[in-house]
Amino acid sequence: MKVLSVFFVIWTLLLARSTIVGFAVDYFESEPYEESLLTTENGTIVATDATSTEINSRYRGVVITNNKNHIDLSESTIDDIIELNVGGQRITTFRSTLTAVPNSKLAALFAKNVSKPKSKHFFDYNPVLFGHLLDQLRAIKRGPQVPAYELNFAAPNSSVPFDFSTMLVELGLSSDYFLYPSKGAHLNLTLKSLIGWKQCFREKYDKPFDSKVLTGPCKGRRLLVACRSTNDTRTLILAGVGKREDIFFPCSPNSHCRVEKKNGTGFYYAQDHAWGFEGALNTLQEVRNDHVDYRHNFGLQGGLVGYRQNQGLQGGLILNPCDSSDQNSEYRLCWSLRSISDRGGGDRCGSSKNLHNTRQWERVIYQTV
Repeated sequence: MKVLSVFFVIWTLLLARSTIVGFAVDYFESEPYEESLLTTENGTIVATDATSTEINSRYRGVVITNNKNHIDLSESTIDDIIELNVGGQRITTFRSTLTAVPNSKLAALFAKNVSKPKSKHFFDYNPVLFGHLLDQLRAIKRGPQVPAYELNFAAPNSSVPFDFSTMLVELGLSSDYFLYPSKGAHLNLTLKSLIGWKQCFREKYDKPFDSKVLTGPCKGRRLLVACRSTNDTRTLILAGVGKREDIFFPCSPNSHCRVEKKNGTGFYYAQDHAWGFEGALNTLQEVRNDHVDYRHNFGLQGGLVGYRQNQGLQGGLILNPCDSSDQNSEYRLCWSLRSISDRGGGDRCGSSKNLHNTRQWERVIYQTV
């Protein structure tokens, strides 16, 4: 009996010792490759083939529990390979590449919480264009994080920009999918059409505008500056979008003040005088008329050369104290910065002028979310 007891104790100790070096291993699934088993030895990950070597180097798709050395890789680091059929051509890439732009339609298709489809994904696009898009997505996921609406995907050559743009729209990768409008000046813009904007300021025209709003509650990377009638608060009569670095373009408080338009909108700031923007002209005839008007007012010489810049035009203002020009008037917004007792008026919303004493018009500013 004593011999049996000693044998049982020794056997129990040996069994306990053997479990100390035990480990649990998950498998990495990667079609069309076979499953690659990853094992550990003394806490070191050992890959069994070239595919898992690449995975091992990035800790992709592996969760290893070692009783001696515990390695717990978070879900965010797990990545797997996705096989696509693009226009009849097989393309293989990482899931992290396809989800490099969060909240896009493409990212939603390959989100981790989406159940694995029984068949491979098929995209009816030109494989060359799609491959060019993947290259840019790879650069995005490895580069510094920027807002999705500031991403600028470029077509591989000028002969296929339409097809490439269509692909971006359908995959939810166009800038307007994340932010609308993302640039320019717009007439009669409905609130329902706004995407990615949050209101940060609102007041009636009978109060003077305080420019500290632009460095206080409205600190977004981009601003949408608008005006509307209180009779219809669901429609912005005029709205202009500008980047923060452009909304304080210096402008002298006199009739020779000129603005520099970028992406269809030219903001200006005349200190202690006025703040606003002038929208871009829409047609070549308007450009010609605008040019003639400024030549007449300021005695300028020359042709249209130099007026186009950054998809916009260089414009001119007649500040008294706000912009009172009638040229392309519907695209002009101006808010005076003078005190309520000495501001002199002139505030405008498009073609409607001298609104400084009315409560029937409102100023509204939105910033990017």
